[in-house]
Amino acid sequence: MSEQDVLIWLHDDSTVARSVSDLTGLAPLAAVGIVVLTVLLSLRRWRDALFFTAAVGVVWAVNPLLKQLFGRSRPELWPLPPEVSEYSFPSGHAANTAALVGALVLIAGRLPVLLLGAVLVLIAGWAQLALGRHYPTDVLAGWLWALTFVAVVRNVTKGGPG
Repeated sequence: MSEQDVLIWLHDDSTVARSVSDLTGLAPLAAVGIVVLTVLLSLRRWRDALFFTAAVGVVWAVNPLLKQLFGRSRPELWPLPPEVSEYSFPSGHAANTAALVGALVLIAGRLPVLLLGAVLVLIAGWAQLALGRHYPTDVLAGWLWALTFVAVVRNVTKGGPG
């Protein structure tokens, strides 16, 4: 089954898919990120705040550069909205959501956060595929690079209490 076959099989231009895509865009994720950072700073969890800012911020800043570097065109199965960038690899929605969720999971260290986060990451990826905005490998690459980077930053910033 080709990547285009997968997109055709998953195609869903519903309000649900569009809403998920909107809610997992950078602006709503940034609002969540600001709340998380504010809580960490108010609790004086300096190391966790540094980790969160570095891990999530770098992924969010670098992903558009990676898109330019790879220059992979988006799928052309259905019309795309004009606000969507030209390139698709790696998926920004997938990377941005995975970075935020991955950092939260490592900070919280709780199974419910992991399970809820995994569902959110999967739903964000599904929406991009269902809307035909990304190939499956775009989403997978976004998840892999973001989660790898978050893990590396956590390893570097890990130490004494947060």
